[in-house]
Amino acid sequence: MRERIKKTALLVLRVLISLGLIGWILRSVDWQELVVSLRNINYWLLLTAFAAYLAVNLLCTWRWQMLLAARGIGAGYWRLFRYFLNGLFFGNFLPTTVGGDLARAYLVADDCRGKSEALASVLVDRFIGLFGVIITGVVGLVLVAKTGQEQSILKAMAIGTAVALILAALFLNKSLVRRFRWILKLPLVQKAEQHLVDFYHAIYVYRTHPKEIAWAFVLSLAVQVFVVITAYLIALALAIEIAIVPFFLYMPVIAAVSMIPLSINGWGRQEGAFIVFFGRVGVAKAPALSLGFLYHLVAIAVSLLGGLLWLFFGGRKKC
Repeated sequence: MRERIKKTALLVLRVLISLGLIGWILRSVDWQELVVSLRNINYWLLLTAFAAYLAVNLLCTWRWQMLLAARGIGAGYWRLFRYFLNGLFFGNFLPTTVGGDLARAYLVADDCRGKSEALASVLVDRFIGLFGVIITGVVGLVLVAKTGQEQSILKAMAIGTAVALILAALFLNKSLVRRFRWILKLPLVQKAEQHLVDFYHAIYVYRTHPKEIAWAFVLSLAVQVFVVITAYLIALALAIEIAIVPFFLYMPVIAAVSMIPLSINGWGRQEGAFIVFFGRVGVAKAPALSLGFLYHLVAIAVSLLGGLLWLFFGGRKKC
């Protein structure tokens, strides 16, 4: 009962944070400008942006299927696509993308040799995807960094990338990891010792599939390109005059900000990030808010397909 009350309180707090952030953002913009920017939308370009974001998820599914195939798991592409959209749908009601990842790991578990293998495929897929976000952000900074502040961010991201690679290399060093096996003997961890060991081995085995990992990374870069195209098409639909290059910098940073588990599904934080970052290239608050709001709506519209698929098929293997 105490745990349920705690979870409910955290959910209510995140909802209040989301509403508070949205209210604060709306107070800081000119309502007339906001109405004008939304009134003159080019709906054909907005529909094209929807198609581009759908392509993002098609590529993500292909990446996931490739990682599963590397382990000899022959799950069908369209079923995995359904699972991926199911995960996006459930993620709408959770503070971060983690809940959606757990949902698709649960759905694909029957195709795997165990739950650890299913969860490992999702975790490796997420890590490679995040690495693609970081690299895209670094490239964007190289292209647009002019001020000392932007160059400082570039250095920080480069250092962060190096640290992440070093930690990943250390994690995949079995002889080093064995030295910390004593942690699994601690009272609060011991009960889950075997599950944690199985999970580690399920991740470690991807080390023997460098070709698949490399191709998955290439797909991650392609995903980021389509994310940029989606946002840029929405900007065109709103008649915002801006070059496409800054999107390669700001979209990865906005994605990182949206993952902070403070509000529900990034509401408030993501829109605020659009105002802050695109304001650096001269986009006014009202059109920047419209851009962030419509980008969020396009993502939700795609995820609703996952809700419809869940309504009709649930977690069944066959469509």
